[in-house]
Amino acid sequence: MLNEVVKGKTSEELLSDLEEFLPGGIVYRSTQDRSVRTIFSHGKGSRLWDVDGNEYIDYILGSAPMILGHAHPEVTKALHDRVDNGTQFMQPTDIMLKHAKKVVGAIEGAEKIKYTGTGSEAVFIALRLARGYTGKSKILKFEGAFHGTCDYVSFSTIPSLNLDFPNPEPDTQGIPKGVQDSVLIAPYNDPVYAEKIIRENKDDLAAVLLCPQTLHIPAEQEFIDTVRKVTKENGVLFILDEVVTGFRVAWGGAQSHYGVKPDLTILGKALGGGIGIGCLVGPNEIMQYLDPAKKSTGEYVQGSGTFTGNPLATTAGLAALNVLEQPGTYEKLYKMADRLSDNLQKICESLEVPAVILKQGPTVDLKFSDTPIKDYRSSLNKDNELHDNMAVELMKRGVFSHGTSFYISTVHTKEEIDETSNIFEQSLRKIRGLI
Repeated sequence: MLNEVVKGKTSEELLSDLEEFLPGGIVYRSTQDRSVRTIFSHGKGSRLWDVDGNEYIDYILGSAPMILGHAHPEVTKALHDRVDNGTQFMQPTDIMLKHAKKVVGAIEGAEKIKYTGTGSEAVFIALRLARGYTGKSKILKFEGAFHGTCDYVSFSTIPSLNLDFPNPEPDTQGIPKGVQDSVLIAPYNDPVYAEKIIRENKDDLAAVLLCPQTLHIPAEQEFIDTVRKVTKENGVLFILDEVVTGFRVAWGGAQSHYGVKPDLTILGKALGGGIGIGCLVGPNEIMQYLDPAKKSTGEYVQGSGTFTGNPLATTAGLAALNVLEQPGTYEKLYKMADRLSDNLQKICESLEVPAVILKQGPTVDLKFSDTPIKDYRSSLNKDNELHDNMAVELMKRGVFSHGTSFYISTVHTKEEIDETSNIFEQSLRKIRGLI
C-alpha cells in the first residue's frame, strides 16, 4: 500500500524528494550517513521495515518513546477506540484524569501535574516556573546535557571547550545575549564543583537542571546527592529531567533508583505511548503558580498550550503505563539489557578492542575507549571513526541504532539480542579487516 502512495519510489528517490522540502531532508537534529539513510514504511514489535523491503531490529525506538515496541496491541486498540470519539477538545477529559492519577502516583512527592506538548516544552515551562517561584533568574545545567531546544538550555551540549566553567557556549545561532548571561555551566558528575557554583550563585540561581543519564552516562550517587543537598540548603530548586529515564529506568523513574526527591520532575517520551507528550510534576506549593487563578495575584506562571494533555496522547500513554506497571516488566527489560551488554563486552575483549559500556536500566551504550567515561570531556576520548563505521555496518546488516547505543523495549527477545550481538561481531570484524 505504501508503495502505491509513493508511486513505487525507492528510499534513495524519496530522500532526494525530501531534501527539496525539508532542510537537510531530515526531521531530527542529527544526520545519518547517506549510504544507509532510508525511508521507513512501518513498524511492528521490535522491527522496522523500509520502503525497499528491508527489515531492521530497532534499538532507536523513536528516540526512546517506544518502550513497548511499535504498534503494541493494547496501545493501538485504545487509540482506535479514542479516534472514534474525538481527538482534540482543549478541555479536560476523563482519560486525562486517569492518566494524571497514574503519573502522579508513580513519582514520589508529586502532587500536581502540568501537561505540555513535548519534553522540550516541559523543560521550558519548568524553568519559567522555577524563576517565577524563586524570584531569581539564573539556571545551572551540566556540560554535555541535552534538555531539548529552548533557548535557556541550548548551551554547552557539544562545546568546543574554549570557555572555562561556568561560562556557557551557545549550541545554536539566534540566542540573545541576555539569555546567555542567565545560564551557568558545570562539569557533570563533579560534586565538588557543583556545590561550589551553587553556593557562589545562590542569590541569583533559580534552579539546577540535571539529567541523570547525560550522554547515557549514569549520574554518580555522590554527585546527585550533593546537588540535592546543596540546592535545598540554598533555596535553589532541583529539577530532574527524566524525559528519557522516566518510566524507563524504573516505574518511579531514575529518582527512585537514586533515592532522591527533586523539587520538580520533567517527563516525556515513554509517558505518551508513542504519541507526543510532556509534563512536569511536583508539590502543590510550587505547582500552584501554574494555576490561572493566580493571575489576579501577580504570581501566575503561564504554561498552557493547545494540545497539552490531549485525548490521543493521554489515551496512548495510559495504555502504555498500564502495560509497564504489570509485574515482571522491568525485570525483563533489565535482563535483556544485561544480556546485550555482557555479549558486547565479551566480543570486544575477544577481539582486543578497548570498550567502555555504559548501562542504566534498559539503555546500553558502548564507547570505543580505553579510559573511563564519567562526563562530557572524558567521553571525547572515544574512537569516533570506529563508532561511525560501526553505525554504518550495523545498519547494512539490519540493526537500526544510534551507532553503538541501544534502547531496549519490552518486546526485544533474547534471540534478537543474540542476533544483534552476532551482527555486532561481524561488523567489528569487517571494520578490523578480519573477514
